[in-house]
Amino acid sequence: MKEVRRTSPFLKQFEGPGENSIVCFRFWQAVVASGCPGECAYCFLQTQTPYRRGLYDLMGTIFSNIEDMRSETERWLKQRLATGLIVGENQDGLAFERHYKKLVGVTPLEILLPLFRDKNPHGHTLVVLSKFTTTEYADAIGPVSNAVFSWSLSLPSISAKYERRVASLRARLMTARRMKEEGWRVRFRLDALAPIENWRREVREIVDEINDIGPEMLTIGALRASNLARLRGASEANGRDASIFDFLGEKDPSGFKYRVGHQDHVGLFSEVIESLDPRIKLGLCKEDASIWEELGLQWQGCHCLHGATDIVVSERGIPPQLRPHSVEDC
Repeated sequence: MKEVRRTSPFLKQFEGPGENSIVCFRFWQAVVASGCPGECAYCFLQTQTPYRRGLYDLMGTIFSNIEDMRSETERWLKQRLATGLIVGENQDGLAFERHYKKLVGVTPLEILLPLFRDKNPHGHTLVVLSKFTTTEYADAIGPVSNAVFSWSLSLPSISAKYERRVASLRARLMTARRMKEEGWRVRFRLDALAPIENWRREVREIVDEINDIGPEMLTIGALRASNLARLRGASEANGRDASIFDFLGEKDPSGFKYRVGHQDHVGLFSEVIESLDPRIKLGLCKEDASIWEELGLQWQGCHCLHGATDIVVSERGIPPQLRPHSVEDC
């Protein structure tokens, strides 16, 4: 674990997917740390420049001046149009809570949750994404109506084989269930879907668990890579099981990322759609608009946003054919 002083802002916007047909937006993120100790084989961070050059430790870098995030967030919360702030894009949202408590006596969520509860007149949403279950500091604060806890899930076989040091899939589901029962808002992201052996059975198995818990939203994504050769090489160099990349084929229609084969891609998503409780909102993560159309899905928001009306959506707009009648033109 590396410790440095952060000189860049803690809150920043994702650059976006570029000029293409990928349905994704310039969402806001809180950079509370960098890297992740989970050692997932398919993690995109392995090819990122700060880790390759040693600026940050891939297994985790924390910032000694995390308290500076407090005033920065207070200013950010004064924006009048509601948006989301995600903790868990370039780092896991829960993995570093105990490290911060030991280092500076306060955790990122002990800073953020009270601000979103008490100094948030315009109703911005905090989204905490994780594959860990370190929720004790959030539990002590209690449910916050403008905060969402979201767990990244995988098919059981993928989790067992390719996610080395994260909380077990069972532990993530149990923590999500408990927190929802205690009054927290809960979402899930079912990602890195790939056509492993018996994938239909495993999709139904995990979606049954999701239905039983009843999150407000599920976002799904297929296994993908921006640079397949580089990510496979990095995974192998880091001692991880790179065989998962055997499932990847050509790039998507936008030329954005390498994906699983089209038939498997659509088949995996269709199985989720058929099994999912229709009361749970469904979104796709960084997918081409043509996939949304082929599946007959309309826009209901996605994981990293405040909701379907998040102000950042207006910067890019929703493809007209994906807009439900309840969402105004952007």
